[in-house]
Amino acid sequence: MTPDPQRPTGDTEFIPDLPERLAGLAREGASAVVATVVSRRAPVSAQVGDKALIHADGRMEGFVGGACSREIVRRQALLALQGGQARLVRIVPGAAPDAEHAFAERVTVPMNCASEGESEVFLEPLLPPRLLIVVGRTPVARAIAAHARLMGDRVWRVLDDDEVPGEPDAVPLGALTARLSALPAAQRARVRSVVASQGHYDETAIEALLRAQPNPVGLLASPKRAANVRETLAMLSGFGEADLGRIRAPVGLNVGARTPHEVALSVLAELVQLDRQAFVPSTAVPEQAPAAPVPTPGEPSPVPSALLAQVMDLPALTVLNAEPAPADGSSAVDPVCGMTVSLPARHTAELDGQTYAFCCPHCKARFLKDPARYLTG
Repeated sequence: MTPDPQRPTGDTEFIPDLPERLAGLAREGASAVVATVVSRRAPVSAQVGDKALIHADGRMEGFVGGACSREIVRRQALLALQGGQARLVRIVPGAAPDAEHAFAERVTVPMNCASEGESEVFLEPLLPPRLLIVVGRTPVARAIAAHARLMGDRVWRVLDDDEVPGEPDAVPLGALTARLSALPAAQRARVRSVVASQGHYDETAIEALLRAQPNPVGLLASPKRAANVRETLAMLSGFGEADLGRIRAPVGLNVGARTPHEVALSVLAELVQLDRQAFVPSTAVPEQAPAAPVPTPGEPSPVPSALLAQVMDLPALTVLNAEPAPADGSSAVDPVCGMTVSLPARHTAELDGQTYAFCCPHCKARFLKDPARYLTG
């Protein structure tokens, strides 16, 4: 028999050990659709109860009808997978197509082959559980994680490395990139993330998430602080507009939330809205968040990494309104905002042999961009 050029490599007409196959797909985090013939009117070759397994790349195993029915089921299965909803497909010769109901729960598809029989095929998408990464030890972060588990999500709570003791289910921030990279691609495509450390390590977490997975990253922050975070990531981590545009901030639907649990519900509601509007199967290009706002006149523009390197080679400068971080483990003054910073500090920079401490990555980035503004020669 001449192979069908339209049929993806790997098509078969039998499914050995279907339950074991489905369990294996679940372990891999892969998406697929189980098709089952639920009714028929002769003459058709399929019998009630016949099954097929359609993979996200279009490969098909099993038997649910002849060549015409097979391709109809394949196309409808991929639509069901994209929409994330089960559907009943009625295949009827000469019927008017339900083109306007591409994502409906029940559709009628005309079959123009010689057969005069009819069949109904139930399509059941099998999707891996959504993995929600929640960054931060704040009350809102805890509430988001708790409500997400009630919704059936897998949850990773990501904390700074020194916060992990006493939190047995936490993922250390330093291990996040490796943990994400170890996931199968199909599972990474189902990752959603919310950064809610509220300024403690937002930039570090967002950098890891942008580099290790393809989806948008939610940031719990005011518009002003979100702009500062984007600017900091552009200057210190080299992210371009496309990556920065994946940061959704402020994350959460505007429902007037006030308490941590209300904020958590608003955040999860936005994630549900995004998934329902456009679920992306594992083989598709992930949805992109709107591009980051164009800086308004007067806002600093990103600084090329080459210029930052030149900043680090500046000659010795004398402190104006700050001082180098002392070596006695007490405190230092942030040269940008004047805040007192406990030592050892999380954010530091060295200039001509002196170490300066900062309250946040944004102050550090502003200092590196224009140290002469905060120091004098």
